[in-house]
Amino acid sequence: MNVRTFIKVDKAAFYRFIATEPEGRYEYEWGRIVQQQQGGTRKHVHIGANFHKLLLNRFDPAICSIYEGRGVETSETVRYPDVVVEAAGEPDDSLSTDAPLVVVEILSPTSVDRDLFVKPAEYLSLTSLEAYIVASQSEPNCKVWVRGADRDFADEPLAVTGLDATIDIPALSLSIPLRDIYDGLFNKPAAAKD
Repeated sequence: MNVRTFIKVDKAAFYRFIATEPEGRYEYEWGRIVQQQQGGTRKHVHIGANFHKLLLNRFDPAICSIYEGRGVETSETVRYPDVVVEAAGEPDDSLSTDAPLVVVEILSPTSVDRDLFVKPAEYLSLTSLEAYIVASQSEPNCKVWVRGADRDFADEPLAVTGLDATIDIPALSLSIPLRDIYDGLFNKPAAAKD
């Protein structure tokens, strides 16, 4: 949910603002600083932590870095997705990357339209990006845009549904089972019967 929009500024002013603003979560949208809703449900945080752990375990840290809350800069925006994979070696003092390999957003009731209909065009414009993943909180279901062998993205995301499904990102030799993404949420063992 966008709470407050500030006067029009450039990206340099946005970065100065977030460096000095003591509280709040902000993004940069087409020349404006926009305050975003903070926090999330337990499920939201749980799914984000699972993605982070899974990706950390699948990439060599000398090749890729995995972050929660890392900025992603496009030509007109600076977003803060839930999880970002980027090539290792970005400067330690950088506030964002313009070369993510994978971006993960976890849907919230207030972010559905933005995550599914606004952000895809922004993220898919980045030549480094191999996949944009949008994960549901309410069921084991992800919408996934994966760059094809022709280096293009499909117009519509692939729906990856169910605990037995897997998200495949061939360019990164990466397979992520939904069972692992949603571990602890939808695959709880049934109660023992007497």
